[in-house]
Amino acid sequence: MSTRVRSRLYLAVTLLILVPVATAFAHGEPVITVEPSVAAAGSSITISGVGMEPGEVFDLFLENASVSVDLGKATAEGEGEEGGFVVVLALPSDLQPGSYILRASTEEGESAVTDLTITSPSEEAKAGPVTVPEPSNEPHVLDRRKPTSQVVGGLALALSSAVVGIWLLRRP
Repeated sequence: MSTRVRSRLYLAVTLLILVPVATAFAHGEPVITVEPSVAAAGSSITISGVGMEPGEVFDLFLENASVSVDLGKATAEGEGEEGGFVVVLALPSDLQPGSYILRASTEEGESAVTDLTITSPSEEAKAGPVTVPEPSNEPHVLDRRKPTSQVVGGLALALSSAVVGIWLLRRP
């Protein structure tokens, strides 16, 4: 194989690798967080999701090796291409203590996960159902800007790949 053909092959492979990376930077992936990250069975948690398209419906599940608990659904809200959700849920009081994965997934296959540790229920939780406050009508403001380091890193990666590609093409 000639050097020129090999150089073009390297450039093509580099571009094929960079296109998905650039797409991920541009569109972002759904991300969820849970507060608190350690909660007693029967207590309330707040799940926040970002990086979603408005109108997307996410099924929320709490999973570990032996159980999968359906926590309900959350619909992403927002303007343009920027959406997310915030939901407050009561955990079932019969959950066994341990480490769980909280999963938000769509029918299209998009998903986001985070860790949640469940502890033994408190005496209050054992006594009866949890009262969850009604959601407010106040709009949620999401800051969707990318960190400067992430933008600079992506640009540096693209520029260095272009320089290497040009160098490979011009090599004798």
